[in-house]
Amino acid sequence: MLTGDLKYLRAPFVANVTPGMKVLVISDFAHDPRVWQAIMSVLTELGADASLAIFDPRPADYYDPPKPVCDAMMNVDLNVLVATTGMLHAPASMAAQKAGIPVICMDGGMTLEMFQSGAVTEDQREMAVRHHYVGTNIVGVDAKICRVTSKYGTDLTYSVEGRIFPPSLPDENFVPYKVNHLSKTSRRKSSLFRFLYPNGELNICPVEFSANGKLVFDLCIHKIGRIYDPIELTIERGRIINIDGGAEAHLLRTYLEQHADDNGYICPAEASIGINSKALIRGVQREDKNILGSMHFGLGTNVDVGGEIMSNIHMDGVILQPTLYVDGEKRIEDGKFLRPVDRPLNV
Repeated sequence: MLTGDLKYLRAPFVANVTPGMKVLVISDFAHDPRVWQAIMSVLTELGADASLAIFDPRPADYYDPPKPVCDAMMNVDLNVLVATTGMLHAPASMAAQKAGIPVICMDGGMTLEMFQSGAVTEDQREMAVRHHYVGTNIVGVDAKICRVTSKYGTDLTYSVEGRIFPPSLPDENFVPYKVNHLSKTSRRKSSLFRFLYPNGELNICPVEFSANGKLVFDLCIHKIGRIYDPIELTIERGRIINIDGGAEAHLLRTYLEQHADDNGYICPAEASIGINSKALIRGVQREDKNILGSMHFGLGTNVDVGGEIMSNIHMDGVILQPTLYVDGEKRIEDGKFLRPVDRPLNV
């Protein structure tokens, strides 16, 4: 039975679906079935020609669904990702987006309750304003070197020179929840067409192979979920050379050994900042990485965020309360922004 207020789950579909639109909802048997049931109900109400593809969970994040589903993804007007494993960076999803077929991404194990509170309740226009000013005030388009530290031992330095692309401020034509080309929302060249939900990150792709130091994930990570014993990565020239810690570190080592190609050890493929003031700690990467003032770091593929690396995996690990220095100046301290994120610096 569906319970509670579903207005937040409905919002991205109301903004993007028109009568007669062919929509494919993609899920797996391990996902909360109430989510895809609710989505199918909303799509029917909106007059969409909706289909559901459901299958056994994939062995790892960013693995493709079965081939018949991959084929179907190329013959619809909209794909909706609602699987327990992340599929946004999967080859089939990337191919569909490059072909002009948009995707709404809700994957990673979100439950129905997570679509009724927390990150999904954030005001989209306010967050779009924050998105701009975190890019311009906290990092800055001319930033060159970032250094991140944390109370659990993170001390990582990497280059972002030429890689900061803050979006424009929302104007009178801004439509909340609307699927857009990545090039429109980040000013970087891209043919990808998506809306992530819950949303709320300033996405940054560091210069490949520029990172050195220690990176300690302390909140959550793809596939593993909530971290109770921090995972310490030793990184040299942008590659993971050692993984230390307790049970979760063992799980990550095993996961990478079983599923990652050589490029899966490239890190950080992404170094992004959370900008959603309503996001809560869930132990689910789809929401946790958006927590205001947090940072998450990816390993593996980054071609879809402005980089040059292709891998068969992409994983994000989250630091809850990072301290960020940009070109030697502290801009975030223990997860708190030290510059305004709602107005220009001099106002």
